[in-house]
Amino acid sequence: MIEQIRGIVLPSPTVFLEDGSVDEKLMRELTDWFVACGVHAFFILGSYGQGPAMTAEERKKVAEIIVRQVKHRVPVIVHVGAVDPFTAIDLGKHAKAIGAEAIGHVGPYYYADRSEYEIIEHIKMVDRAVGMPILVYNNPRYSGYNIHPAFMARLVEAVPNIFGAKLAMGSVDEAMAYMKLVKAPFAPYALASNLISAMSVGVAGTISPPLAVTPEIGVDLVRAIDAGRAEEALALQKSVIRIHDIFLRLAGPFGRTIYCEAMRLRGLDVKMYPRWPSRPLSRDAYDEMRDLFTELKIINAPAKARSA
Repeated sequence: MIEQIRGIVLPSPTVFLEDGSVDEKLMRELTDWFVACGVHAFFILGSYGQGPAMTAEERKKVAEIIVRQVKHRVPVIVHVGAVDPFTAIDLGKHAKAIGAEAIGHVGPYYYADRSEYEIIEHIKMVDRAVGMPILVYNNPRYSGYNIHPAFMARLVEAVPNIFGAKLAMGSVDEAMAYMKLVKAPFAPYALASNLISAMSVGVAGTISPPLAVTPEIGVDLVRAIDAGRAEEALALQKSVIRIHDIFLRLAGPFGRTIYCEAMRLRGLDVKMYPRWPSRPLSRDAYDEMRDLFTELKIINAPAKARSA
């Protein structure tokens, strides 16, 4: 099942109350909304999911909330990446025990001078102890190094449970380079802004934070691609590009506040996101995002599931 995930893998946000504790009620509501929108799988507790900003016990709590709320309606991939392998093993064993379908692992971070040997052995330790499918999260910005295609090929050879990789800044050309060098069946997930061309050459789909705010648009795009509705797919792809562009442009001055305000524009009662002080949107930035969401007809109304 996990090897066949194709389409929108939803990087679920973790939202908080004003005191920094997890907003469990809203987490359950968000999870049901994402499933109703038709997402194909969840990737939880990654960078958008604030996993590295929480303790191991808090990460376990969030994993339990989402896995139990999803109830195997779609696969859930729990990110367990950590600086050390023992924390990742603990989180991975917990993910397996609660019924998650797979684990994700960013390259072990902070110590960016690790050798390739150390990185591979870290993930091998996790694999031997946990024994379930693994999605590698290649994010050079946060780990401090790049698991490039040749490196990935050696990693997959050493850890056969790896079924794919989230490419944080993955272009179509980059994804194709991974598919060319990795000999085992391998599912790369690239940027949503080039999904039509990416999926046409075998890219599995996307794990895109902006689409966690606008999931129905991403799902509709994949449905149009699969059905061969080229004109509809192109129109939806243009909408996705506009969504990505505004998030990318506003992230520089305002950080992750953009996701908090975007979720609020969708009518979601988000108290705190991210889990640290962040700069409020300027009036101009807020108005720009509001105007785009109004034009796309997604403001103040989380969408219901749409028929295929």
